[in-house]
Amino acid sequence: MGSTYQTIADLEATAEEAGALGERVGAWLVAEGIAVPEPEPSDRDKTWYLPGPRWSHVTDERRSLGTDGLAVVTGRTVFFGSPSTGGSPICPHCAAHVPHDGAFHAAVDAWWATGLADVRCPVCGRTVPLPAWEWENDFFAFAHLGVEHWNGPPLRPAFIAELTEVLGHRTRLLAGKI
Repeated sequence: MGSTYQTIADLEATAEEAGALGERVGAWLVAEGIAVPEPEPSDRDKTWYLPGPRWSHVTDERRSLGTDGLAVVTGRTVFFGSPSTGGSPICPHCAAHVPHDGAFHAAVDAWWATGLADVRCPVCGRTVPLPAWEWENDFFAFAHLGVEHWNGPPLRPAFIAELTEVLGHRTRLLAGKI
């Protein structure tokens, strides 16, 4: 059966500002009546919010049944789309689709460990920070802040746009099933 997920990843939040931005998102969700805080938080890097009275603003789902709500995730995270869609890296400078090879695997490991990693584009020769790469099928996002929606219908575009405005940064929507 599995679980479905959709993640709105903030592509520009720094490690230093992710906590405050995550709190801003949580306060906005509650103030708008979209969600309510989970009564017993369970994870230091993930704050869960349950459907609130205006949950239909998030999805076309009129009831909260079948959803785990929203989680605001702070901290260095590799957000990913469905493994079945895959996706090659796309250089943000020359738009070349390049192989997802050993250079990227090493960069992912370095980014997990330090939050810093660069990959040289084999086409244009420019060195690009790993989080700046685009990904075919929005397969990856290397970020310090994301909002996850588990086990519910698709997020409404209006909600995604408003959340992006609250964050004040570029975002990427990733979705999948595990």
